Amino acid sequence: MRENLKTVVFGIGAMGGALVKGWISSKKLRPALITAVDMDALKLKKTAARLKIKTSMSGAEVVKDARLILLAVKPQQMRELLFRTGSFFPKNALVVSIAAGISTDQIEKALPQGCPVVRVMPNTPALLGAGMAAVAGGKRAKYSQIKMVLGLFSAVGKSVQVKERQMDLVTAVSGSGPAYVFYMIEAMIEAGVKGGLPPSIALELVSQTVFGAAKMVQETGKSPGDLRTQVTSPGGTTQAALEMMARLGFKKTVEEAIKSATRRGAELRKKSG
Repeated sequence: MRENLKTVVFGIGAMGGALVKGWISSKKLRPALITAVDMDALKLKKTAARLKIKTSMSGAEVVKDARLILLAVKPQQMRELLFRTGSFFPKNALVVSIAAGISTDQIEKALPQGCPVVRVMPNTPALLGAGMAAVAGGKRAKYSQIKMVLGLFSAVGKSVQVKERQMDLVTAVSGSGPAYVFYMIEAMIEAGVKGGLPPSIALELVSQTVFGAAKMVQETGKSPGDLRTQVTSPGGTTQAALEMMARLGFKKTVEEAIKSATRRGAELRKKSG
């Protein structure tokens, strides 16, 4: 169902642009009702021409009668944005933020007029329509508004609802998660090349293997543990590899990495005020 909402998007970079593109192509929002605001005039012009949306260099002017406001700026730019334009946000506008490390409570405090706030942690595969987004509503957000945001982010992948207090962990697991997978892909390719495979062949073997494994987890209904057991023949090559990973503390390394990322997310949130 297409929403007839005047929408203002602050920040039309890679993620902001991907979200707007997904919402338009899935007919969630009307391009004629979307206005992008960005300090980079050239990027703003190019993206707007591609998406057929409106543009503005002044958020204070266009935001006054907005019903949906997407905050897609970098976390370090959020405080200045809210200081400059937050007082112009209409009280009945739904504010959606994708800035990592800034809670709904922090944004609500910068919007004294009482706007409802929903925070979302997407990840970079959203650029290809294969993202994973976690959605947390603030104190003022109604369930119907959270449900609408879940629908919007489903247009660029999948979305789930979580609690605000879980967002640092969500950021560590899925927000940063693609980088962990890329790191593993790098390591597998390097091992293949060192063993004698041409780099292009190693890349194709590994990338398709990771893609296929993730697809099996999503579509077979079996747990990752069951699928791993299914592939592991007693005394075979897979068992030898997995035993070495266990000896080197593979699972513990991943667990500690996610804990470290979670702690860092909490530290950044505190620094944001």
